[in-house]
Amino acid sequence: MLRRRRTNPTSKNPELILITVLSLSLVSGVTSLITGILPQLQQAFPDVSATLIEWLVTCANLSALVTLLLNAKLTQRFGNRRVIISGLLLSALAGSWPFFSQGFWEIMLSRIILGFGVGLFSPHAISLIAQLYQGDLRARLLGYQTGLSALGNALFLLGASLLVAQNWQQIFLLYLVLVINALLAIYWLPAVTPAAKTATRQATANPPLPRSKWALLGLTFLTYLLIWGVQLKLPTLFADRHWGNAKLINLTLALMNLGGLLAGLTFGPVHRRLQRRTLTLGYVGAFLTVVGLLFAPNASVAVIMAVGFNYIYSYTGPYLVLHGQMGLDQQQIHQMSSWLTITTIISAFFAPLVWNLLGQLGPGKTTENALAWVSGCLLIIVIGTWSTLKNTN
Repeated sequence: MLRRRRTNPTSKNPELILITVLSLSLVSGVTSLITGILPQLQQAFPDVSATLIEWLVTCANLSALVTLLLNAKLTQRFGNRRVIISGLLLSALAGSWPFFSQGFWEIMLSRIILGFGVGLFSPHAISLIAQLYQGDLRARLLGYQTGLSALGNALFLLGASLLVAQNWQQIFLLYLVLVINALLAIYWLPAVTPAAKTATRQATANPPLPRSKWALLGLTFLTYLLIWGVQLKLPTLFADRHWGNAKLINLTLALMNLGGLLAGLTFGPVHRRLQRRTLTLGYVGAFLTVVGLLFAPNASVAVIMAVGFNYIYSYTGPYLVLHGQMGLDQQQIHQMSSWLTITTIISAFFAPLVWNLLGQLGPGKTTENALAWVSGCLLIIVIGTWSTLKNTN
């Protein structure tokens, strides 16, 4: 059983412990911080393909998968404090390194190392809440965790919008904020180490998931592949149509995250009222806003469509997680959670390759073609989920 060590001196400061635990949620999405400077990266490295440029954003998600899979063993051996602090410091160093070294492959290497660090600390943003808190407080904090993750992304992108006006390379300095999280963890984070017997018992008994859950995982992969398609192509769309500068793009991405925050806060009441139609609502709204984005006559309409897309589409993620875990026992829930994490990470890695290949097929520019394919896929999902999910539920 996972227990809090009551002998830890930080137990006398519950407010500071809570701040430290929740601060991990604020920085859990730092890998997407450079999404808004994709046009600047393409200008800085004109001989590098668009797929490789976009992989600078998503490659960190794939490398994070390595340490995510090893996280349980590392925590068992070294304890959560050492793993979290190491991950935060490694992420701060690797994330800020491109400010000092500006070669493309050096940036790529730093992004991969950044992912290793994120994979060390990000799972604990949720697990610490489950280990340290109980009852209604735990439920509220898990809700806050989702909102704080979106809020943290928005704050980072707002910071990027201020720095990019001076020099896009200064954005990488924002990763030094992780040093503050590391200091909080050093002074206030309680040590919680899973018991070896429990870990062994869980490792030796993994009942298989039902087929319906694998179908949901497939839908989850496609869902996140589509959202990455919009997020990766949005900066290029603004640049191609001369809609503002890099500051506007980063502000738009920040507002999109705030839209996701609003969706997270309202998901519970919406799902209670609409049930299975919540998922279809998310896909229908996403389809309409992507089409609106394609036909937007100016930057103002495009910003509204982009924020609306992230807001309405953010209802799909919690739905897939919630229904993915329904009807499962405790061990299967852990297994499903792991597969959901792996699925979203893999979708991020394949997104640049898929959308740049599909972007070659169509009458318009690569970005417009890719968004047209996104809207077409969303329309097919709307038709499919309307009938399939009714029978599944």
